[in-house]
Amino acid sequence: MSKEKNYVSYFQSVITIGIMSKGIDNRDAGNKAKEKLLDKKGINHCFFDQTDFDITSIEEWKPEIDSIAELEGVSFKFNPDEETKNVIATRLHKSADDITEEDYHRFVKEAIQKELKP
Repeated sequence: MSKEKNYVSYFQSVITIGIMSKGIDNRDAGNKAKEKLLDKKGINHCFFDQTDFDITSIEEWKPEIDSIAELEGVSFKFNPDEETKNVIATRLHKSADDITEEDYHRFVKEAIQKELKP
């Protein structure tokens, strides 16, 4: 039996607002419509429409830090992405390829201790 994973599904909708404005040409009318849209007094004549939400993409959620509930408390799984690995390597004055699990443990522990100090 496959274990379920976490996924993030993204949905998108388009909102269309039609604002009536007068102008000497399209550009002038568009500029005046934009002014009306941004006017704090509001708009007195407009058309509003919104499309249905359609799914646009799905990706597996892979948090860099994930918690695991245990009987003794909570443990954390640290799964750094490439950018985070490079930041840690730079701070430890190492190459990203030379970083060890112990380096990650030490870095996270020191970062938490630093934040908890008064």
